[in-house]
Amino acid sequence: MQSKGNAPTAVQKRWREAVRAMGSVITGDDAVIHHCVGATGSHNKVKIGHWWIIPLTNEEHLGLHDGDTFGSDSRKAFEKEAFRDVCTFVGVDDIPPLDVREAIEGYHR
Repeated sequence: MQSKGNAPTAVQKRWREAVRAMGSVITGDDAVIHHCVGATGSHNKVKIGHWWIIPLTNEEHLGLHDGDTFGSDSRKAFEKEAFRDVCTFVGVDDIPPLDVREAIEGYHR
């Protein structure tokens, strides 16, 4: 459920902070949050923007935006792989919600 406008809900804020606290998915160092499709992103009418996030160092974040795929076939492949790792490390049974996880897995551009 999305709050008014595009502000993250309380649950989405807790998710974001738990993801940030895990450290970079690449190095484990202090992280910033990368929104894989932007905060307003959606797929198949499911809002995924505040959920599909991954923690990266600032340098890794800049590298991703400059075209580094960190050994993956594409940026989106890397983001999906990293998101799966985040869900395994941080996620609990229904956070992110199943429909969100399915929409992210099916995302293509």
